Amino acid sequence: MRTRRSGAVRIFLYNWPVYVATWGVALAAAICSPLLPSPLRTVTLLAATGAALWSAVSLVVSSYIYDHSPLAGGAWVPALVGHSARSWAAIHAGLDAEIDLGPLGSDNCQARLDIFDPNVMRAPSIHRARRTTAPTSPSTPSKPTALALDDGSCDAIVVAFSAHEIRDARARERFFDEIRRCLRPGARVLVVEHLRDLANFLAFGPGFLHFLPRREWRRLAAHARFVVADERRITPWVMALTLERPA
Repeated sequence: MRTRRSGAVRIFLYNWPVYVATWGVALAAAICSPLLPSPLRTVTLLAATGAALWSAVSLVVSSYIYDHSPLAGGAWVPALVGHSARSWAAIHAGLDAEIDLGPLGSDNCQARLDIFDPNVMRAPSIHRARRTTAPTSPSTPSKPTALALDDGSCDAIVVAFSAHEIRDARARERFFDEIRRCLRPGARVLVVEHLRDLANFLAFGPGFLHFLPRREWRRLAAHARFVVADERRITPWVMALTLERPA
């Protein structure tokens, strides 16, 4: 098991062009502001300061979420997917460092699937993330629309911070159909995601648009005929949505 790099460092490395550009523009604006007329100078300085502070706040929030909140330890996971899960699988896009799934029992892990597909995961950040962050555990390459799991083989599946990387709505629907196929009746899938909401906007600024709104996760649940068993915030910025395949 490899050690986890700081959450703030990971977020910066995944999105460094945005951070560098923001800080560069803010610095240039501060340097050039004395040359501007008084009203425009004030607006420019306020905008530059706000942008720089916003980007700094996003790193502080990331540090709390991934390093200091209950999220990373994973002690909360078994209660949501079911303490009696005899066979579970983890699905990620090559980044499995966010949540420790050890509390589910390593002997019960049937598979860890890496579903990265450049055809449906086109955001530059996920490509940078895969280049800069090594997985903490060995994983099996798979496809989000054809999971390498047998029908009804899992009591629980955990999908953390990965499903939003599937940018095409049809592909997300097929992904949720695949999850349903792999679950036994009465089994659960735990979807952990940031949301496109006010809390994430305040923390990450325009970057919150990379996340999906709560209604999309509810729509996907309904599409795959899941029942919502639980929905809660692990932090103010992270949703844990537990979906159950009806028995």
